[in-house]
Amino acid sequence: MHPRLIGVETEYSLAWVPREPGGRAPIPRDIYQAVEAAVRAEVPALPAAEPKGGVFLATGGLLHYEAQMSLFSNGLLEMATPECRGPLEAARYHHAQDELLARGHAEAEFRLRTLGFEGELVIGKAAADTAGNVWGSHENYEIDDRPGALRLLFLCIAFPMFWIPAVLAEWAFKFAVTATFYAAAGFHRVCTFIAPVPRIGRPFDAVARAIFELGRWLFRERTLMKFFNLLATATMPWIRAYDIVLLATAFPRARRLLLPHLVTRLVYCGPGRVPANGVSIALSQKASSIRYTAGIYWNDAKRPVFDLKNFVREPWSIWRRRKRLQVLFADSNTSRLATALRLGTTDLVLRMIEAGHPLRDLTPRDLRSAIAIVDGDPALTRTIPLADGSAMTALEIQRYYLAEAEKFCGKNVEPETAEVLSKWRYVLEALAEDPHLLYKEVDWVAKRDLVAEALAAEGGWRGVAKAATAATAEGAATLAAAQKIDARFHEIGPRGYGSALMDAGRARAYFDGPELDRATREPASSPRA
Repeated sequence: MHPRLIGVETEYSLAWVPREPGGRAPIPRDIYQAVEAAVRAEVPALPAAEPKGGVFLATGGLLHYEAQMSLFSNGLLEMATPECRGPLEAARYHHAQDELLARGHAEAEFRLRTLGFEGELVIGKAAADTAGNVWGSHENYEIDDRPGALRLLFLCIAFPMFWIPAVLAEWAFKFAVTATFYAAAGFHRVCTFIAPVPRIGRPFDAVARAIFELGRWLFRERTLMKFFNLLATATMPWIRAYDIVLLATAFPRARRLLLPHLVTRLVYCGPGRVPANGVSIALSQKASSIRYTAGIYWNDAKRPVFDLKNFVREPWSIWRRRKRLQVLFADSNTSRLATALRLGTTDLVLRMIEAGHPLRDLTPRDLRSAIAIVDGDPALTRTIPLADGSAMTALEIQRYYLAEAEKFCGKNVEPETAEVLSKWRYVLEALAEDPHLLYKEVDWVAKRDLVAEALAAEGGWRGVAKAATAATAEGAATLAAAQKIDARFHEIGPRGYGSALMDAGRARAYFDGPELDRATREPASSPRA
């Protein structure tokens, strides 16, 4: 059995396209409820005893509604796989989620139409859109991280200084709010009880009404958000200081050696994106939102590669030998092979790091510049400046990790590892020869070819680039057509282009039907699932 627990959390956008322009549309919260009901009709599920609510599926996965406090009605759907033993099982359960949503699509659409909404349901799996919205596909790896004596000493000193004051401030704030609520509710009850009494009841009735109106004001989304911002302002200095503590103590070696792999794996797991200038396909949808290497992630506009927020929610886990490493720099994939490689190659690099296998430090000189180079290089020829003064292409860095993984694993490897190594070598060799060879396996290649084919009459990608700079109606229509292909490529359901390519035999399934069907109904092999 594979020693590592792996899980994937994926956010899906929810939208309704009215049949007539300007027609009525349900809010995302209502769409989520229809989708949840449709999924529960497909597989057994139980309500989740979680702050976010949602339901646990028979597989051990979680489906729930995700939204910011200030925009609670305008949220999204999030699904988390069960904790899986190994990358290929995690990839299988991840795409089984897509299968469940696709099966429930028609039922959810029907439920919304019975409420009087005319139009089409859109469940999107893209990691970003042209409006600047970004959705997550976060990877979680259980890793072996043994802190040395100096790190433990530093934790013993810094932990009580920075984390405990922040938590005490939060608890004090919550206690004050809760106590005020119950006191007001009790006083309101007393006032409503005395209000009917002749002569003395009138003032109490006025007080009861005032308390009720005050409660309505307090529990509006806008007011609650003001209180939340006040709490954040009060605790942020301590959180920022704790962030520095975590950067020094939460698997620093693993982050440093894994980072170059995460930046360059885009060459085979990038979903592709039609950029605003339309010059050529970009590899990643999420690249522009990644701003720094690691930290406590609070700001949607500035995402780190590694999120350390779980050590705020579960601070005791920083002391454990086996910890959760959360990777935010991951795009959602339509290609099942891309997902399997995305998880499988990362798992192999982590295994080398945990075992102390000697790896060259290929840290890029500038993270954002390195991501931009890989993202904007479908020819795969540009070099990335490294911190040691040298430079390598993304393919060269990936070949280095593959060679070290093959050396580390040797000849006698278990079937799952052999499968990952074989597919890793296959895609790197094909990318070096001609990326078009992978039009059935790699999302960005399939999307690039699809745009070129669909817009051949307009000149393909050359026509898209010309349209992006031309201030004409024809140019705007050409660019909009390319962006529509970009968005619909990742749509879940009968109108999604990615699933249509698979049905037409132009995309490789990788996981067969029975495997996916079992993963929609049965738990993963992990005992925790």
